[in-house]
Amino acid sequence: MQLDAELERLARMLPPWLESLRHPAQFWPQFTALANEILADADPADRNHAQRRIDAMLAEHGLRRP
Repeated sequence: MQLDAELERLARMLPPWLESLRHPAQFWPQFTALANEILADADPADRNHAQRRIDAMLAEHGLRRP
């Protein structure tokens, strides 16, 4: 499924991305743009699933949306 592949790609990006941040404020605009793109492309019936996966990947790294 394309949606799961995109979510998995985003999840794999997080560890190196978070390690290379100079300031945490840089993370949210970029992450939100990518996550919103995935959600916008998702079938409406799959958006809740996608949002739960996004929230879970953030929680795995101790992050919550501001």
